[in-house]
Amino acid sequence: MPIGSGIAMIRVFTTTLLISALCGSVGTTRNTRNPLQSLDDAPVVHFTLSRRGGTFEATTPGNDSLEMDFLMEQLEMVEARFNLTRREVKGNKLVRKAKSRAIGGKDDDQLTGEMAMNGSWFAHLVIGEPPQSIDLDLNMLTSDFYVRHTSSHAGTRYDDLFSKTFAKSKEHPHRSCTLPTETFHLPSVGKSVPLSFAYCRPLRATQQTLEASGSMLGLAPSKHLRQIDTTFLFHQLLNEAIVKRPVFSLMLISGRDGVLSIGGTGAAAAGMVDRQTAAGLDRAGAQEKIDAFTEENGKTLDGGVNSLDKSHIPEERIILHKRAAEAKTVKAGPADWKEGWTWTRVQGAEGWWQTLMQGVWVDGSRVLQNQAVVVDINTPFILAPPLAAKKFYASVAGSRPLDPPYSNFYVFPCINPPAIEFEFSGTRFPAMHGGRGLEYNSAIIPGGKFSLGRLKYGSGYCVGAIVETRMGLKEEKGGMTGSGKQGMGSAAAGVGSLAGNGMRDVWVIGESFFRGVSGVFDVSNVR
Repeated sequence: MPIGSGIAMIRVFTTTLLISALCGSVGTTRNTRNPLQSLDDAPVVHFTLSRRGGTFEATTPGNDSLEMDFLMEQLEMVEARFNLTRREVKGNKLVRKAKSRAIGGKDDDQLTGEMAMNGSWFAHLVIGEPPQSIDLDLNMLTSDFYVRHTSSHAGTRYDDLFSKTFAKSKEHPHRSCTLPTETFHLPSVGKSVPLSFAYCRPLRATQQTLEASGSMLGLAPSKHLRQIDTTFLFHQLLNEAIVKRPVFSLMLISGRDGVLSIGGTGAAAAGMVDRQTAAGLDRAGAQEKIDAFTEENGKTLDGGVNSLDKSHIPEERIILHKRAAEAKTVKAGPADWKEGWTWTRVQGAEGWWQTLMQGVWVDGSRVLQNQAVVVDINTPFILAPPLAAKKFYASVAGSRPLDPPYSNFYVFPCINPPAIEFEFSGTRFPAMHGGRGLEYNSAIIPGGKFSLGRLKYGSGYCVGAIVETRMGLKEEKGGMTGSGKQGMGSAAAGVGSLAGNGMRDVWVIGESFFRGVSGVFDVSNVR
């Protein structure tokens, strides 16, 4: 199956489980292998992720009221990112490509995607000898992998002059980039391997040299979104036998931490921690009952001075005592990256991870069905097209839209957040369930994970995390600029043309859904 018509899969994990996966679990010791080490039957490269700037918060410091102007600014920034591509017919299929400046895109010599942006998810990339550590920004809307060196002090900089393993190349895959080879130090597998990469140094006379330094990893599955003619990073790792599976996995543990796994999933590690945690809680519960019993009777079960005759103790409590005392170590089960997951096919114009959400459920009732969705962890909201947003909130008791200019946002009673589930391939996944937890720095925010915060101080209404977007409608209504040659080759590349971003009636599943849900993406060219 060609790239772009591949498969994605998702699976639910609890937030508590994922936190345990990074911070240790019941019954482990200092010498226990870090759960991020590969527990699969094939090598998996795990990168620890962080959200730049910390957890997304829009509350006013000192109280729990929202800054609505800040939310509108964030919404506009997100919509602008989705407006940097157009659709085009290639052969017998519809594909996405980066827009040119003539029709609303960036300068022709400027790469799509922003580095060191506040609110973006990134990992740490270690390259060169001696090793240099730089930020690796993730971008699910582009397909390029490159390292950028600018004259700006912003971001993190790799400098080839300080590396003994840097191998120059005369190839120029892009106007401002060469294609050298450098040693990459890969986490979790403990290997260092030479890989080729685009090394971009904008000309000093251009505005791009004032932008941040760093690196970018495009996670979009289509070659048509590439602006640099290079070999995809995942394919290089496959060719070097570093990984054996053409997949990557994303897990957001909290609002500021996560894991990117290349070549497999975190399922085996998460499963092991789940069993360890369950066993630990079981033992703790058993010991608690024994302690209560001995305190009540003034006796012990260990044959000590105050021991009592076990024949007078209920059999259930003897069993509990044995289970508490044994404290067996729970081992990881056999890794299985194919079974136990819900797979959903990628659809729509080839380019992004777009699929079909079969249903949206509110409090046990399906209120929407067959909705196109695009996955993007750098979107802090869940975006819904106008008709879908109105129908969704019509099913949430007491909800209403805000007055302009904030009419993209809806409020609901803080004391009654809805139970929301998204359905993919016949499986319903809970979305934004539970409280906000301790990851937020401000005052306690009511309304649970579905809430962006209290509308204003003292209000009983909270702003919902599902936000109405009109970006597809805006582009069709306003038309396209330029001659239209960048679209379908027609001078009328305006209203309703394929040159648009194609986001009308399309949802964006952002980071709030991925907290507690693991997404696995197949980038294979043959699946």
